[in-house]
Amino acid sequence: MGRLNLTRVDNAPVFRKIAMGTWNKGGDPSVYGLLEIDMTHAMTFMKEYSEKHEVKITPTHLVGKAIARCMKIRPESNGMIRGHRIYQRKDVDVFFQVNIPGGVGPDGAGKANLSGCTVHKADQLSLKELALMLQNRADMVRRNKDPILTETLKIFEWMPWWMVGSVLWLSSFLTYGLNLNLQWLGIPRDPFGSVMITSVGSMGIDVALAPLVPYSRVPLLLAIGSIRDMPVVKDGSISAAPVMRIGVTFDHRFIDGVHASQMSREFKRCFEDPWKYLA
Repeated sequence: MGRLNLTRVDNAPVFRKIAMGTWNKGGDPSVYGLLEIDMTHAMTFMKEYSEKHEVKITPTHLVGKAIARCMKIRPESNGMIRGHRIYQRKDVDVFFQVNIPGGVGPDGAGKANLSGCTVHKADQLSLKELALMLQNRADMVRRNKDPILTETLKIFEWMPWWMVGSVLWLSSFLTYGLNLNLQWLGIPRDPFGSVMITSVGSMGIDVALAPLVPYSRVPLLLAIGSIRDMPVVKDGSISAAPVMRIGVTFDHRFIDGVHASQMSREFKRCFEDPWKYLA
């Protein structure tokens, strides 16, 4: 048989290069799950809250606020693994992934990159404060006004593909393993926080299970799907309701089934009465 008919991609987005350096082999301790959230009350709450506080509230904001509250209540789920030991965090920091427009390549395909911003001490913020902070940070990222992120992306853009993985793991070891502050090198202090959130629903995807980013040391990732009318059972009868499906990925070395079950109950409670738990 002849050679495979392949063409090397040389103009891929920076994110694709970073992804290649992140997951260079299979096999990990990830556990995957799926949450189905009845958004009936949350839809009304978002509309009322947005009008009252003059700020746009989205499902992503609700998920960020809810998971920050859950991690505050269940602090044993807020931490990281360093070496062969588990360390708990004192603060709940939420990392939101953000799409960065990157123009169009020679083949007409989009070259958007995936980056993100961290909201620190998210459990101490009101929903309005969280939404405004995330909006401002995301706007800076999209407009390339975030100085640290801009310089970091430039470094990876010109870095050879074979070197990316080593650099990512080295920076992770220095930042998390040795607890060094590398801001003078353009590497943010604790850049990924306690939990990652990505909204695939904004791209029209109903549900997704995303992989953990190993060098980030984040043991929990939530992928928010789009809201769709689905059959649900209420008071013994079946009816249609707006349902949001969230793909959950967690590191089984750090979070087990008991933690996941407790977090799930607390998380769903936030959407059953958002006026009480999320306002």
